[in-house]
Amino acid sequence: MTDRTRFRAVVLETHAELLAATGGDAFIRHDLADPLEGPGWSLGSALVVPRRTHTRRLGLVVLGRPDDVAELATELSELPAGESPFRDPHVLHATVERAAFHAFAAVVPLTDPGGDWEWMCCRTPPPLVAGEQRVVRLDETDEKQIRALLAAANARTDARPFETPDQSWVGVIDPDGELVACGLRDRTVSGTPILEGITVRADRRGTGLGLAVTAALTRDAIDSDGVCTLGMYSDNDVARRLYHGLGYGDDHVWSSRRLARQS
Repeated sequence: MTDRTRFRAVVLETHAELLAATGGDAFIRHDLADPLEGPGWSLGSALVVPRRTHTRRLGLVVLGRPDDVAELATELSELPAGESPFRDPHVLHATVERAAFHAFAAVVPLTDPGGDWEWMCCRTPPPLVAGEQRVVRLDETDEKQIRALLAAANARTDARPFETPDQSWVGVIDPDGELVACGLRDRTVSGTPILEGITVRADRRGTGLGLAVTAALTRDAIDSDGVCTLGMYSDNDVARRLYHGLGYGDDHVWSSRRLARQS
């Protein structure tokens, strides 16, 4: 039987409690749904909380200093199977702040597939950029070309054209009618705008089309909601420079891995 008298972790039941525990963390504020998917736990600087991604998969978010993360993970691992978030069959993966990843993984078994990625947000409309006048709205009649461009030039994207409501697709169409760039403003489960699928055909990269698409979508989101968020794979240095240049910040650097199933 687990000795609860040794536990220091605090249960957090509401979104407001999470914000208070993290000092108003931007990722918690804009990415996690309110009400929460389930209670979170905190210990020192560490936080573990269920999160449903914008692709509707349920996982955990883990923030905090490595020593606090290791201690909180140890306490939660010692809970009975029906209470430990690490053995919940509905929780598929953990997204951990990169600096604390090894400390967490030393306690909680993880496995591939996974990825290293970054989250950021923007609250100030970017200035108009060169080429933005070429950006046009896309609709379901453009779906075939959008899917073809994503498959050829951005196979890792989570963007799924027109599979969820309230998607806003834009793109650049050459005079010959070919779609050469595209991007999407979707919404997370919290309702916050998120950019996805920013894609430029290989032979048009370096011409500013990705910047133009991103700027147009960002401005539209901020005009309507006051904020825009996005995620990017950490190996995409070009995209990171582009996003920072448009005013994105509050960077969160993550490592995501599947939870190895424990008995």
